[in-house]
Amino acid sequence: ISCNGFTLSDQRGLQAVGVGIFPNLCQANHDCWPNCTVIFNNGNHEAVRSMFHTQMRIELRALSKISPGEELTVSYVDFLNVSEERRKQLKKQYYFDCACEHCKKQIKDDLMLAVKEGESKPSAEAVKEVIQFSKDTLEKINKARMEGLYHEVVKLCRECLKKQEPMLGDTNIYLLRILSIASEVLSYLQMFEEAADYAKRMVDGYLKIYHPNNAQLGMAVMRAGVTHWHAGLIEAGHGLICKAYAILLVTHGPSHPITKDLEVMRVQTEMELRMFQQNEFMYYKMREAALKNQKIQVMPEPSNETSPSLFHKKE
Repeated sequence: ISCNGFTLSDQRGLQAVGVGIFPNLCQANHDCWPNCTVIFNNGNHEAVRSMFHTQMRIELRALSKISPGEELTVSYVDFLNVSEERRKQLKKQYYFDCACEHCKKQIKDDLMLAVKEGESKPSAEAVKEVIQFSKDTLEKINKARMEGLYHEVVKLCRECLKKQEPMLGDTNIYLLRILSIASEVLSYLQMFEEAADYAKRMVDGYLKIYHPNNAQLGMAVMRAGVTHWHAGLIEAGHGLICKAYAILLVTHGPSHPITKDLEVMRVQTEMELRMFQQNEFMYYKMREAALKNQKIQVMPEPSNETSPSLFHKKE
């Protein structure tokens, strides 16, 4: 169960709800840069009202073209970690030494540990101090989130970003982690403009690191798009939602509830964008009136868990 259990998520893919054993899929080996992904699809249970009834199932989906005879691989861990850390995690949890191309050649490690370039490049000692400060801050943030002190989380993120920004590159994983938390918690607190700024920077970094068809990338881009829409940034919001839709069509497929939700959002934001381009003033007037008449969609409460991984993680 510890090594071969797959995480089962809720219908929207946001919350882990259990673990399942699927003997066929257990045969898929790990690669940090895989050619497949595993997605749990809750299906559509409204059979009476829908002609598109689908069964609850787990799916192995190709992320790109696969040649005949090529091994099908999936990733057991999140790629957003340097190769040494991924190998440690895989050894501890799954009892093998990863020998994939990305680990052997430490591909993308330089991006994940990037520092600011230019004439005033920070010293190795200064960077080391900022990384340690980031790790300490992440521990404080986890504690504050557990206690529901979200304004304290925002304060800690802002302080950390102030120290990170002059030192760390745009793809540095410690910067990206803080940007991710800040955008998520600020969205929950309905401080959407600041959240959108952080979300955009996070997505720009993710796009340089993740596989172009990575499920976690798609979910992050989707959340960033929704945040931009809430902030009234319709052009950027629509662009991000379209980008997320293209990724999730591959990773989740057209019948997945998340993809269907995203298609509705894509159509709505496209309509709003046309309205915005025709008459910006009238668009904002109509948007303001619509938001007064309906409750703003509240973002899901930030949890201390990362988004569900493909495999169950042993505690």
